[in-house]
Amino acid sequence: MLTFSKVSSGYNDVEILSDVSFNIKQGAVVGIIGPNGAGKSTLLRTATKAITPFGGEIFLQNRSLAEIPLKEIARSMAVVTQDTAFMFPFKVIDLVLLGRIPYMKGLGFESKGDLRIALEALESVDASRLKDRFIDELSSGERQRVIIAKALSQRPKILFLDEPTAHLDICHQVEMFRMLTKLNKESGLTIVSVLHDLNLASEYCDELILLSEGKIKIKGAPKEVLNYRIIEEVYKTLVIVKDNPLTGRPHVFLVKNK
Repeated sequence: MLTFSKVSSGYNDVEILSDVSFNIKQGAVVGIIGPNGAGKSTLLRTATKAITPFGGEIFLQNRSLAEIPLKEIARSMAVVTQDTAFMFPFKVIDLVLLGRIPYMKGLGFESKGDLRIALEALESVDASRLKDRFIDELSSGERQRVIIAKALSQRPKILFLDEPTAHLDICHQVEMFRMLTKLNKESGLTIVSVLHDLNLASEYCDELILLSEGKIKIKGAPKEVLNYRIIEEVYKTLVIVKDNPLTGRPHVFLVKNK
């Protein structure tokens, strides 16, 4: 569905990603992991055409991303960024309706169909009860659900998330990924998440892409990627990796230095 072919990217003249190649299949749940500065957010921004690569090519459903108009891309891709600030205290339903902009014509007023899709998006993240609330009145967990609903109202084929659980407690982190897993199973939505938490990534992702110094160190199933030797090499930290006795997925434990 999404293919990177020898992509290099960065900001101004500074290269952050170098010769990156991978393929994401439709319906996959993929985690992008790696230490700070490895290029995770740059990869996401390059994949969504927020920045133009220095070299290489990206393909979305066998079409070059460079040749696809932004409005058309917004009908295939949606992005949930790490820190979303609102200059205006939107009502929840009005905020979610902003996701329908790529489909609006003429003066840009929403139709009954747009409203129906926005309400369906709120329902899919169990946030229908919030539709008449203001976004600045919500808790972190509620706000994140609404932001994801806005992305879903774009009816994307692939959803990108940059640290979607960064400001959530453990309970809401698990709740968030259960919701994303349900969306993936029920609609076949492809999900790509930039994550710092290796154990969340292991539990909820089918595949992991581990970045190190702007290059892919390894890509594969959690059991392949979360090898203690690889983690210690990339993160420069002593760890123990053990399988979760309930799920069989690998979990990473820090080793306290004496």
